[in-house]
Amino acid sequence: MIRKPLLSALFLTSLLTVPLLSSAADMPPPPPGGPMMPHPHGMPGWHGQKMMANAPVPMLMPIVWRHAVELQLTPSQEKQLKSWREEQKTQWQSQRTQTENHNRALRDALLRGETGSALKPLQEAVVQDHAAMLQRGIAQVEFLHKLLTAEQWQKVTGIYAKMAHWQPGKEGWHKP
Repeated sequence: MIRKPLLSALFLTSLLTVPLLSSAADMPPPPPGGPMMPHPHGMPGWHGQKMMANAPVPMLMPIVWRHAVELQLTPSQEKQLKSWREEQKTQWQSQRTQTENHNRALRDALLRGETGSALKPLQEAVVQDHAAMLQRGIAQVEFLHKLLTAEQWQKVTGIYAKMAHWQPGKEGWHKP
């Protein structure tokens, strides 16, 4: 009575698992420590703590925002920061879309096997995007240097220096 449906269910289950087991043999082994272990360089897609410590332009704006009370920003400074942020946000969004399009175009051309003169304008567009990103970062640091008092600037750069010293055993960039 119950044996026939039970045996049928077991038989169907075994038929379904055989293809799964055979495809598992073709898969690469899981990463050491299992699939949920932290990525060795931070979040995938984020170049991680070591890369940020070696960045050509220090990321000071997040420090200023996070430590605004400690820095005792004036209402005028806060207003200028908000204005700068809004202005840069719109520019960044359009630049980001353009950069992604240029990166994709170069990557697709390389995957299609294009070479030489076909790649040249795509390469130049990617290099220009990186140069624009570098200039935006430099402009941001210069803006903060002009906006902050000497004492505030020293505090911000001191916090940055503490954050930049990545040590094994710590989760990279940390909030001091």
